[in-house]
Amino acid sequence: MMKLMNRTRQPKSVSALLNKSGLQHDVTVIMALNSLLQSHLKQHNIPGCRIGSLQNGSLLIEIPDATWMMRLKFMRAELLTLLRQRVPSLLRLKIKVNPALSSTHKMQHNPPKKDIKRAAKMPADVAESFLALAEDAEPGLQKALRSLADYSKK
Repeated sequence: MMKLMNRTRQPKSVSALLNKSGLQHDVTVIMALNSLLQSHLKQHNIPGCRIGSLQNGSLLIEIPDATWMMRLKFMRAELLTLLRQRVPSLLRLKIKVNPALSSTHKMQHNPPKKDIKRAAKMPADVAESFLALAEDAEPGLQKALRSLADYSKK
């Protein structure tokens, strides 16, 4: 016969577990640091970066590609001073490339492409002017001017 055991403890709520482990506090601190970082980097026109993690006084900043790596390294002291206002125990910044950020950043910031409207047909006298200019122009410009003049025939 199977003996049923009585529970001596009641189940704990998820929020109580998160508060006990400190995870809830870490999430709010990381979110605050991330918004501070975003506002600062927006001034310097550096897109797509985010806070990766905060462990043992070391903050990881993730960037979408290596093009911004050197610029952020030059800004490291400035960023550390700024972020220490929120977390005084912050000791160092690590910067790491995370290619997954580039695809999400492009999807968020690229507006849908608009249809290109074609120009009205060019008058014949304008096309003749382009051909006259092309006679004395260098080869690259000559080709472009003739192409424009041919557009009037379409």
